[in-house]
Amino acid sequence: MEITEDWVRGLTGWKPFKEGKTMSDQNLVAGLKRSADGNLIQGTMREGKLSLRPIVKINGPSDVGVQCGCPEYRATGGVCAHAVAVLLSSIATKKASGPATTPAKPAAPITPVAWQIRLSPRLESEWLEGKLSVRLVPASGDIVTPSDIALTAWLADRGQSAEGGVLALRLAGDDAAALLDRIAGHPRIEIEGRPGPFRLDPDPGPPLRLGDSRLEGSQVFLSLDPSETRRKLVRWGASPAFVTRSAAVRLPAASGRSGWLERVGALAGQGKLRLLATEFLADLDAWLDLFEAPHLGWLGDLRFASAAPDFVLDLDGSLDSLDATLSVRYPGLSPRALPDPGDDLPGLPAIAPDGHLQTRQLDSEEAARHLLIVAGFDPGQRRARFQMRGRDAILAFVADDLPGLRQRWTVREGDRLAEVLKRVHVVRPEIEQKADFGSSLAFELSFQTTGGQKIPGPEMRRLLGSGKRRATLKSGAELVFSRDCEELVQPLVSELGIGRPDEEIRLSGAAGILFQNLREKLSKSRITSDQSSEIDQISNEGIRAELRPYQTLGSSWLADRLKRLGGALLADEMGLGKTLQTIASINHLKRLESPPKTPALVVAPTSLLGNWRAEFEKFAPGLKCLEFHGSGRDRLREQVPGADIVVTSYGTLVRDLAFHLQREYSVLVADEASLLRNPDAETSKALAKIQAGGRIALTGTPIENRVQDLWAIFRFIAPGYLGDRKDFKERYDDTSTDPKASAGLMERLRLRISPYVLRRTKEQVAKDLPDKIEIDEWLTLADDQAALYASLARSGLDELERIRDQQGEGAGRMHLLTLLLRLRQTCVDPGLLELPGRKESSAVKIDRLLELLGERSDNSGKTLVFSQFAKNLRRIEERLKSGYGKVLCLDGSTRNRQSLVDAFQSEAGPAVFLISLKAGGFGLNLTAADTVVHLDPWWNPAVEAQATDRAHRIGQTRPVTVYRLMTRDTVEERVRRMQDKKRALIDATTGDTEDNPPTNWTSGDLEGLLR
Repeated sequence: MEITEDWVRGLTGWKPFKEGKTMSDQNLVAGLKRSADGNLIQGTMREGKLSLRPIVKINGPSDVGVQCGCPEYRATGGVCAHAVAVLLSSIATKKASGPATTPAKPAAPITPVAWQIRLSPRLESEWLEGKLSVRLVPASGDIVTPSDIALTAWLADRGQSAEGGVLALRLAGDDAAALLDRIAGHPRIEIEGRPGPFRLDPDPGPPLRLGDSRLEGSQVFLSLDPSETRRKLVRWGASPAFVTRSAAVRLPAASGRSGWLERVGALAGQGKLRLLATEFLADLDAWLDLFEAPHLGWLGDLRFASAAPDFVLDLDGSLDSLDATLSVRYPGLSPRALPDPGDDLPGLPAIAPDGHLQTRQLDSEEAARHLLIVAGFDPGQRRARFQMRGRDAILAFVADDLPGLRQRWTVREGDRLAEVLKRVHVVRPEIEQKADFGSSLAFELSFQTTGGQKIPGPEMRRLLGSGKRRATLKSGAELVFSRDCEELVQPLVSELGIGRPDEEIRLSGAAGILFQNLREKLSKSRITSDQSSEIDQISNEGIRAELRPYQTLGSSWLADRLKRLGGALLADEMGLGKTLQTIASINHLKRLESPPKTPALVVAPTSLLGNWRAEFEKFAPGLKCLEFHGSGRDRLREQVPGADIVVTSYGTLVRDLAFHLQREYSVLVADEASLLRNPDAETSKALAKIQAGGRIALTGTPIENRVQDLWAIFRFIAPGYLGDRKDFKERYDDTSTDPKASAGLMERLRLRISPYVLRRTKEQVAKDLPDKIEIDEWLTLADDQAALYASLARSGLDELERIRDQQGEGAGRMHLLTLLLRLRQTCVDPGLLELPGRKESSAVKIDRLLELLGERSDNSGKTLVFSQFAKNLRRIEERLKSGYGKVLCLDGSTRNRQSLVDAFQSEAGPAVFLISLKAGGFGLNLTAADTVVHLDPWWNPAVEAQATDRAHRIGQTRPVTVYRLMTRDTVEERVRRMQDKKRALIDATTGDTEDNPPTNWTSGDLEGLLR
């Protein structure tokens, strides 16, 4: 097939394409070879100390295989920048060679030579003039290095070899840069007439330090730190470099724009530079790479801010074929068809009148494209073009998606489409609130077309019952029902038991709130619960804390729901202060109580009892808190009636159930309420029996494995609200393969539970939190580790068949789970298996972890390391005896959790906190750490997120970097893909704490992880 630049661009992201194109333009690909059929292409390249030989195999228009030794390929397995460079270089080579006239002779094999590289004694002055004089002397007897191989291949491409002995080269421009790239890092470089070796550093050196920088009107003023002005600046390809008598090193910046290197040279030579802001912005990326990360205000009042884009959608076509073009319009610029992320957008970056530096908002651009793809459009060859085919799909788009897009963007219809849409009538439900009777609300429900015609309820039910979303009228016009009709309104009306929806509907309690939320959803195309305007803000008198606005709203919402509904689920994301919000609401309710007072009961995991008591003592010292736990609790029974708060564990509650059933509590709080997910467990049944005036459930992950987890929590906070378990399963257990149908079902479930649930994420409410950088680092098992893995998998699968035949499917599943556990342990550290008579195997994850921790120690950093295998943590602890700073370990056997936390937080130097995922996934505040390492993937990604949030929470002042170390071609890679389904389920409706896969994964799913 023909290789084009557009085709290559479509194979990968904008960043690898941009970097690969730069490599190709700079002729960094040597030894380019292509098979006779043109489908196998390879080349050689140098990158720092790495000698790379990227290979690209073209299997089809969208099927390309890559092999490369670069970190990018090892991490992603995708089309890396070096593969892009090889593909683009093959295009340039083909163009340059022109049509073939005679068959090319096979290239003679190249014998690599060990070279002695001698540079001119006038190197500095020659290099300043843009020239290089080099003598290459064969060094017989020396070891051939990767640099020698690259240099020999480059010379061969130029028609030169070592056969004639010494080679004398005089090079300039791109040729000089190409030679420097190939000999960088070479061990045998010297300057003639000078003692000692000359070091040509293959890796870029540190950025420059600025002494002063500011924005002065339309000009940018830059001044270097005095220590940076004593070195000579030369050109190394598109990058500046400093050269001394013994070494040369590139700076970590490059620009292909003319004049930039000259401006950097002027800055280096004079120590100061003044240039127009427009010139500075034209090379913004290069300037930012050149300097150390500047402090805020490094250019006076100039601040970086993404320009707010508006989008313009042009539609044209018919009800059978629809074409769309997406354009973006930034302030002060004309609309432009959405360009690729790496393309220049004339006019940006720019300095806005308010002094902010405006740049493209790439995330918003990609989100806009995603909206169209989700709506059913297929992306075209260009990033701005989209297509949709089929009458049903187009009418569904007109009914469901187009109204929302009109609210977000400017939508322009071609004359042909506008005429067609005049004959399309969309039916939408409308809810009007007629009256508020205090304890109940009155609503009117109707179904209307876009032309204002009302359709009677019986007729609507008949049409919807036919299973079709559209009907053709006698006039030839199309009648289309919005998804809201069939997926939201009709099912919810049925669930609420509304028998005559055509008449005035009077609802109270949760049903009234639900209908209010449904009305708001229909009018705004989004759910926003009545979390502000209709909730009275409670007083924080007696609370010793400055609550953030969202926390004040949360505590007021809890008090309101307890008063109106008797129950609430606070599902804020981990780290937003659910404990503090609960304490504030209980404190408020306690102040409203009139004698005789009854205590509130908080039930939490054993590991969190001390935390709850400490938080009450810290934030609400006026409330008397009693920790009712342990072997000596019998003597505390008499103190329970006099306490304001009683804190106990789930296990203790079950054992003391008879005692608790004899009394009533003002409020019953279930912390980490995901532990109630099994409604048949003793803890879940016991909690449902306790008498309480109000019930609060707290969890950041109300759904772990399946939506039925939510039913168990609601049996606690609102018994009967979601119907019986069987009815709930039939309504909401999603078995659809249609993404839009699944999304509609989850939307209905969100609405159904919305009266009782408050869910906020950090992005929504905690704008002061720093960024979280997540890195999936993929490793390859060492040979002996891979052999052990393969052997275990092979023998385990053979044994699985025997067990199934002899003992049945149940025994087979247990064997399968055990096998998966052993394979996961092998991926982390084969030593965890304790195989008799076997030597200690390699453990690539542990080796990589030690590298990371070594780097962190050098920078005095603090790191959290999570693993689900406590034995693994103890083995790591033994290897961190010295050289890594303070090392702490927390697992299920730890009793002094808080003292370890305090020691880690207060440590002045580097520190490592090894934490069992099960024991430390919640209840810890470890903001002294700014790096988190996960050694093994958990079945549920939400549990990993909870653990990460030990560091990424309020109080953190630095960006948090999260490393997930995972192994390629193992069960870990397959679990990672399966996790995406679980993450979608969790996100759609608002952690498994046991080391088990989700219960809705079949044995076939689990077995598929191995084959």
